Amino acid sequence: MVVVMFGLTANGLFAQSKNLAKVYYVKVKDGESGAFQNALKQHAQWRMDNGDPWNWNIYQVVNGKNMGDFIIRSGGHSWADFDNYEDFNAKGSAEFVKNVSPYIAKITSEISANDTTLVNWYPNNDEVNLIQVYAYKLNPGHGMDFYNAIKAYGDAIKKEGRKDYYGVIWNVNGGSALVVDLVFPYKNWAEMEGPKEKWRDFTKRVLGEEKAKMVHDKLVNSYSDVYGYVVQWRKDLSVKAKGM
Repeated sequence: MVVVMFGLTANGLFAQSKNLAKVYYVKVKDGESGAFQNALKQHAQWRMDNGDPWNWNIYQVVNGKNMGDFIIRSGGHSWADFDNYEDFNAKGSAEFVKNVSPYIAKITSEISANDTTLVNWYPNNDEVNLIQVYAYKLNPGHGMDFYNAIKAYGDAIKKEGRKDYYGVIWNVNGGSALVVDLVFPYKNWAEMEGPKEKWRDFTKRVLGEEKAKMVHDKLVNSYSDVYGYVVQWRKDLSVKAKGM
């Protein structure tokens, strides 16, 4: 099945270099978080000892919806990388099922894509400790409105050198095609306070009051629901690829 968004096929829209990610969402059994983390840490070591060619970053939800859940993510891939990973994936998955799955209540997966045209990422990714996520449920037929609004804001941020960092992640397969994530990376909680100039004042100054209102309205009318949460990078549970 070919998913169509913005009048483009998914393959065309997401044919951006090495921008795909495999993502697992994990809900741990009640009372088993400690045991799960110990098992996952041992599993991460197994992967590194056995030459896993992919990085796997582990994130824990520390605020908002599904607090306490874990997200397991490997990014920076092309479609061909999934073919090349099949042999190791089979071995790694068997090891995961045997040693980690007993502590899991529910696990789902998806393939997502970072939009390389809608990004102003943190200068040093290794310093990113927290990520604020806003999941937008788009209204059918309004994907382009969302895209154009975020692009207008992004262009203003880059033009002024404002220290607002963000990325946009689209679902490709395994989740709702109408849900898109707008993510904000931070070094620590204090950075979430943001620049001194308030966002509304900034957009009015740079875009002009009329255009600022138009972009704001376009964004607000593009979605029917939104919820937010914060994840923390768990470096101690993550996997560093062989040779990295």
